[in-house]
Amino acid sequence: MDNTGKHILDSQNESYQVDQLLAQKHIYSNAKILQGILIFITIPLPIILALIIKNYPNLIDEKNWVFVLYLIFASFSEKVLENLIARFKKLAASIQEIFDSKVLLIEENETLNTVKVDRETIRAYSKKPRTNNNKVDKVTNWYSLNLIKLKTNVASILCQRTNIYYDFSVRKRYSWAMRAHVIFTFLILLIISLENDIDLKSFLIEVVITSIPVFMFAHKEITSNTESIDNLGHLKNLIEDNLNHLTIDSSLKTSLLRKIQDRIYLNRILSPLIPDFLYYILRPGLEDEMNYSVEQKVEALTT
Repeated sequence: MDNTGKHILDSQNESYQVDQLLAQKHIYSNAKILQGILIFITIPLPIILALIIKNYPNLIDEKNWVFVLYLIFASFSEKVLENLIARFKKLAASIQEIFDSKVLLIEENETLNTVKVDRETIRAYSKKPRTNNNKVDKVTNWYSLNLIKLKTNVASILCQRTNIYYDFSVRKRYSWAMRAHVIFTFLILLIISLENDIDLKSFLIEVVITSIPVFMFAHKEITSNTESIDNLGHLKNLIEDNLNHLTIDSSLKTSLLRKIQDRIYLNRILSPLIPDFLYYILRPGLEDEMNYSVEQKVEALTT
């Protein structure tokens, strides 16, 4: 390829490539809806139950059994929803892997455990969002225009760096948000219970037991997210080390790009989902940072 940077900028906006991105975002959104239901079950629902019992004590005679049954329901629902979410994540990550390999000119890894994706699947999940110009705009012109100056596969590794940095930054903020949710939920349950002058038995049932699904979900999310952040941080450092020894005319071993891409794919299927609203809040600032970073990297490569 004579001009990798130009190829990336042109290829990313081709009709079928845009359909792939629309499809994977739609699938991720479906998975996030299921995750939203899961979060509702584990965080707001116990607070709602506690408020109902507090304000309408005659409505439920055996309130202790309510919290025990809630714990069973939450644990079962978590397993079912997690399996569905994992399947959606793998399908979306597989579509994104096909897109990356084609657009960034990275050789396909046939041994990678991806989901087989046909054009019918892309059509099924991209047809509806295709009619929304706002959604189409969000998946076009993702990579910096400064890539036009790069003729070798250095452009590809800069794009990988962009994807890694974006995900890394969002996930760090998500971990803090999840910790805040846990503390907030526990405090609300505690306050509600204290207002009722609870004894030790009621405290254990209404606060401790009710908080178990919250703690379990948050612990799993934070632990998985921390592993993802560590993985992304390692990849970011690896790319930076390589960029320090390159010029604008350098070329990288294709095997290195493939290894980085393998780690990116695995990170996508193993990492917890991030709520869309967090992306919407952070996207403008992060896009500005990424474009600025690419511009500075390209300038550094030319000197």
